[in-house]
Amino acid sequence: MLSIQQVVISGNYYESGLAIGAMVKNSIAIQAQFKELQKAYQLQQNAEEIKEVLNIYCPPLLEELQGIIDGSGFPEADILRFLAGYDMPQLAELGCTSFITSDFYVRNYDFSPRVYDGLFIKNDTVYGNAQFLVGRLDGMNRSGLVVGLHFVNNEFYKKGFVCSTIVRIVLEMCKDVDEAIQLLKELPHAACYNYSLLDGKGNFAVVEASPEDVQILTRPNELACVNKFQTSKMEGYNRKWVGSSDDRLAVLEKATSSQTVKELHDWFSKADSPLFYTNYDQFFGTLYTVSYIPNERKIYLTAAGSEERLSIEMKSDVL
Repeated sequence: MLSIQQVVISGNYYESGLAIGAMVKNSIAIQAQFKELQKAYQLQQNAEEIKEVLNIYCPPLLEELQGIIDGSGFPEADILRFLAGYDMPQLAELGCTSFITSDFYVRNYDFSPRVYDGLFIKNDTVYGNAQFLVGRLDGMNRSGLVVGLHFVNNEFYKKGFVCSTIVRIVLEMCKDVDEAIQLLKELPHAACYNYSLLDGKGNFAVVEASPEDVQILTRPNELACVNKFQTSKMEGYNRKWVGSSDDRLAVLEKATSSQTVKELHDWFSKADSPLFYTNYDQFFGTLYTVSYIPNERKIYLTAAGSEERLSIEMKSDVL
């Protein structure tokens, strides 16, 4: 059974970075992950360029990264190359399935535990599942905006932000779906990904993003998102084989907004569910199920192999 560690971080962005930096300094596992990353990809990004781009799109992350640098004692260039998520090499494919209504958002994340943080970080602005410590695979901010990522294709890869950094930037800089869509149209995307969205006003959408184009997918009552683009303008960016995505979309046609979030969460998380995968060696095994309920500022989280549905409460801003 997999486990997910909940980490609570308080303070401003720099102070949060100091706390993460201390984790890096004291964790042999994190340091080993950095070594493996460098060995596999020989990272050589321009550190000054990374700072310039982050200063344009999300200055708070620069403050957090500076805290990580100071807290870990690692060289600035190393932390920026490992954790900032800009101009990274092509990463392995991620599998993800989401079902969204105006009231809740349910999601499975599928990948390999070998390259998974196993951390759910709660700071003063965002609660979410971490990737490379700074990035987020999905999350909800204090305004009730929910964002999650879904891999589509690496074939059109260009210089830009990786998916988990994009999720974090949107959660830090936006309050609702409209703002998120606008920012996702402006950000430089490294690869083709879906970004599934829900906010506290009940608005939901999927942003289909490639390095060259961005399109918006909407539905009237509920919306399913997998690892393919569904709009006609973006179909050309899909991989040749999308059988698993088509299978999951067909399964999700049975889901409706009349079902409760708990019912759907438990359905997603059961090992015998058609949405639960165990192909961990092929980087396609379910690692967790997470559900976000913006109006209640509540989150349910279940690690793969567990029957426990953890309930997490989040402080909220006044809408």
